[in-house]
Amino acid sequence: MNQSEVIKNSGYDLPVYGLDNGQFLVIHVPALVCIFISLICASTVLILSFKKRRSKSFFSWSKSERFVVYMAICDGTFNIAHSFDHLHIVISQNHVYPRELCELYAFMLVEFITAQNLMVNVVAINAFVLIYFNRNIDFGKYDWKLLVWIFGVPFIGVTSAAFSGQLGPAGAL
Repeated sequence: MNQSEVIKNSGYDLPVYGLDNGQFLVIHVPALVCIFISLICASTVLILSFKKRRSKSFFSWSKSERFVVYMAICDGTFNIAHSFDHLHIVISQNHVYPRELCELYAFMLVEFITAQNLMVNVVAINAFVLIYFNRNIDFGKYDWKLLVWIFGVPFIGVTSAAFSGQLGPAGAL
């Protein structure tokens, strides 16, 4: 494979969507507004959760209260990573360069959106098991099993994707 084929298939050969038809800001500004509103909501949930339970240890909170905090953390971290990506593209009106920075953004986006998806699945499965089987799922002391599942598993997957060169301008090639 020669250099022109690598560049042609890298994702950088595609134009930034919207620049050619005047839709660039129409796409990115509402996206940034939605990202920042979601980030404000996640931050508000975290602040109010900890303000309400100031005197109690976090792991003594009910499972549902901890789930809300974990969901807000997953949403907030995804929104932070996604805002970096969008802001960079809006400011430069180009793809993210250097490629390593683009790969870092892609790494964070894949890690945190996967963590968020896994957390939603855990909440749904926990509710199902609790309601239909009247059983409480044990996540270990300090929720270590849950945290390994929602952050560790995506980290292993996205790390292997990064080492195999699968991250790039589209988030994942």
